[in-house]
Amino acid sequence: MNGNGDERKRSHRSHTQGAARWLRPLCLFAPAFAQLVMFTALLLQRQWLFALLVFSSCVATLAALPASVQNLRRRHVDDTDGISAEPHSVENMHSEETTGSIRAIRQMDSSALLGLNADAAPMRTICHQWCTSAHSTGLRATIGIDANHEPFSLDLVNHGPHAIVAGTTGSGKSVLLQSWCLALACRYSPRRLQFVFLDFKGGSALERLTELPHVRGCVNDLDLDYAMRALRALELELASREKLAAQHRVSDIRQMSAPPARLVIVVDEFHMLSDQLPDYIDRLVRVASLGRSLGMHLIVCTQNPMVQVNASMKSNMSLRLCLRVQDAMQSQEMIDSADASRIPASCPGMAFAACDGNNQLFRCASPVLLDMLVDQIRCAAHFFDDAQLPPLFTAPLPHHVAERDCSQIVGGEIVTHDARHVPIGIADNGVFYQPATIDVSAGNVAIIAQHHRGGGTLLRYLERKLRELGIAAQCFDDADDLLDPLGMANPGNALHRSLHDDSHLTVFRIRTTRFLRVPEHAATRVIFPTGERTTDLADGIPTDLYANGNVDELTCAGRAVLLSRGSATLLQCFEM
Repeated sequence: MNGNGDERKRSHRSHTQGAARWLRPLCLFAPAFAQLVMFTALLLQRQWLFALLVFSSCVATLAALPASVQNLRRRHVDDTDGISAEPHSVENMHSEETTGSIRAIRQMDSSALLGLNADAAPMRTICHQWCTSAHSTGLRATIGIDANHEPFSLDLVNHGPHAIVAGTTGSGKSVLLQSWCLALACRYSPRRLQFVFLDFKGGSALERLTELPHVRGCVNDLDLDYAMRALRALELELASREKLAAQHRVSDIRQMSAPPARLVIVVDEFHMLSDQLPDYIDRLVRVASLGRSLGMHLIVCTQNPMVQVNASMKSNMSLRLCLRVQDAMQSQEMIDSADASRIPASCPGMAFAACDGNNQLFRCASPVLLDMLVDQIRCAAHFFDDAQLPPLFTAPLPHHVAERDCSQIVGGEIVTHDARHVPIGIADNGVFYQPATIDVSAGNVAIIAQHHRGGGTLLRYLERKLRELGIAAQCFDDADDLLDPLGMANPGNALHRSLHDDSHLTVFRIRTTRFLRVPEHAATRVIFPTGERTTDLADGIPTDLYANGNVDELTCAGRAVLLSRGSATLLQCFEM
């Protein structure tokens, strides 16, 4: 039965091929025959103008017949041999050429590409490059090998000023970012170039570069509080550079005699940031739109740029690097070609760069000796006496702070204007730390805290500190009953007498603000949040400060809000 079935299929295929051999020539010669008939009819009717038009079409059709016949013969031979002509289409031939070019490009070590692998003292070469690029206005870096096996370089300023890197998992995005940042750091000193890393890949990609002297900050995990601080810091830096440009009356910081260092912001796994903090993406959009003239550049890395990067950002990112992607639409979105979708999975680091109107194939270098390069760059910074740059932003407030560690946390010695400013902890303005002090000249101090929240510890610390500074003060703990209006008229109420005695400072702790009158009783208040929004807002904590922090952070032991002279400051009090 199977043999008869196969025989019938072969017979049907044979009849079909035979019919096709008759139909194909008929399809070729039928248009020419029809046009000749029409041309003859027009001549007989003496329609000279229309006949001339049809004659030109007849000539074109007859001229194309030899090539069509040749293709028909080739197809007949292929059909006879059982070979399909589809794989030899123009598109597939282009795909084969692209794949062949891709496989021919070897991957190279970054140190070898930069000429540092055979150098007995790579630090000297790095120092030389820093000197030669001191007056450069671009950010040029060699990051890989092109299709001609020549070093491939990109200039972030002239090709950018911002870049978007796309590629699927395993395509080599992280390696590309590492190679690019290392190449830039080897060419430009920290006085000319600085980095901020926002790495939402668990810190696996960019964390190894945090030891570079160029780094001003790194968010190495999906910590939303940390990420919000980084984005606020970038917004402040943008505003600071705008103010600086206005003061020097220039439209571009390159016109300044001593411009600030260029700041490159590298964002890995951008979609995680945009999904978790959509309200903060506008800060990066502002950097993308204003960064060119202010020396701030974005390198955004993502898997699907069609969905994960909004149109406002993409419109300002003229430099686009596309590694292997899943489908042709993503490749078309990035480089106006489907070539990136044809990159084999066995060639990580291969990419197309869309710059200057062309798509250039290259393979990024691999930083095999990454730790060695970082150490050599640090040695070069020590040679130039370039100290580690202060962070552009800090981590959220720690839960435990000792007075002896304060100077180390804030990055310098605690300096107060005079003895009247008593340090009580570490203040946080939402971006970085600074000492938190109480101005004892402003008047009495009220500490509002429930039990076991740190209010008693702060009271004892202030009592000891004021005694050391020689400041006359009286301290009262659990003063709610003493502050009760029904008991204030009692002649034996020591708190009442102390509050109205200007010869010394009064510091007291209460659990509730029900009987507290401001500023009559206390011009300065230290409030330890309860976690109940209504209660905390009624006590005086501003809504924006309460909204920016989660309840667990606000209610940890020692966390307080200092209200003084119309300002509110979040702080972590010293431990005893």
